[in-house]
Amino acid sequence: MTLACAEPNCAANVVADAPRCAKGHVLRRCPQCRTHNRSFANFCRSCSSPLPASPSNWTGSKGSARRLGFNASTGPAEWTVQKPVLTLRLGDACRTLLACDGHLIAISLNGTIEVADPVRARSLCRFQTPGRITAEPCISNGALYVSTENQLTAYALGPMTLEPPRVRPLWQVPVRGTPIYALTPARNRLFATVSTGDWREVVVVEQTGQPPRATARTLHRSPKTSWLAADPATGDVVFLSEENGRIHLHVVRDDVTSHPVSLQVLAEQPIAFLGNAVFAVFGAARQLYRIDAATGAVEEPLETDTQLFALTHDDRGAWDRDGVRIDSDGVLFARSAVRDSFAPHERATKPSPVVMRGAAAAIGMEDGRVLLYELAHLPRHEVWRLDGHSTAPITALASYDGYVAAGNRDGVVEVRELRDRGAAR
Repeated sequence: MTLACAEPNCAANVVADAPRCAKGHVLRRCPQCRTHNRSFANFCRSCSSPLPASPSNWTGSKGSARRLGFNASTGPAEWTVQKPVLTLRLGDACRTLLACDGHLIAISLNGTIEVADPVRARSLCRFQTPGRITAEPCISNGALYVSTENQLTAYALGPMTLEPPRVRPLWQVPVRGTPIYALTPARNRLFATVSTGDWREVVVVEQTGQPPRATARTLHRSPKTSWLAADPATGDVVFLSEENGRIHLHVVRDDVTSHPVSLQVLAEQPIAFLGNAVFAVFGAARQLYRIDAATGAVEEPLETDTQLFALTHDDRGAWDRDGVRIDSDGVLFARSAVRDSFAPHERATKPSPVVMRGAAAAIGMEDGRVLLYELAHLPRHEVWRLDGHSTAPITALASYDGYVAAGNRDGVVEVRELRDRGAAR
């Protein structure tokens, strides 16, 4: 049985259950009525049911608003990685790599945005924002959210994949200050941390009406705040603040609820939100803690000297006590307790590490290498250099579907596919 492609102006056929039409356009199948829909659609064109997001989408810094560094789609345990399936050149440092509905979105520090399809090895759209990117962008409900100085902007992703592509801002909202850290979506709201001199403000953008109209208001103001994190299932948003030596955990639902936290010195790096617990680094010893999001109580002190970390979860979304942690000496894989030490001059770069469930962990290095660890055979790993020989530091990593993508300070972006070793023979 063949059906017509759901993409506008595409008359290609698509075989039932196929993820793409004959011309290669990505399709989304409605779980209720099985109708094909175009990529980045939010509702089924036939029955109007919501279309669920793929668990392997990489929609924000460290993967999603939860900031885990985890691709939840299972990859091959025995894999091989060959030459890049896609290479992009942004022209300046790669700031962010995002992925949604089979498309890669690469964003440079100076505001070049490129949308590409690795399966077709094609760039579909390239455009320039009106200024430098000041906070990590994100994707939610078919829209790309970016920040420039004193402004937040939402772009519709669907039109960018048309032939010819169209770049259409949905809205632009001014803010008083510079958005920093990472933009964080939660249902129909967008949250941002804005720097206003010596203060940090947490701002929420409400999107209402049709076409959507956006208005911003300030939720919290303090001298120091953490990154934001959110649970897409509940819509809860969490962040920490520090003022006069006191730390509080804040949970945003309809209102803001605050809880004192009996810790000191909040580290300025991403926090994670998983299973009603917040994971964050504190103190001169850089100890990772698990904190109860409902009360602010410290549930468990974890490892000291935590420079960077990724967490994983089981099929029910509960922390499985696994993950990858980078400290001053190297990388530790939690479940197996296997360690791989770095040489004294070697350093990992932010925001690594990245974990693909059951398959691999990727770590970006300052000397331009990407270390791809085989989770089934730790600490065995492959070394990947962008352009084959680049020494420019790795500045962005992402994993989605069966791919790992990396970008560097020179603006080179490469995508490689992890293929099942048995199937590749």
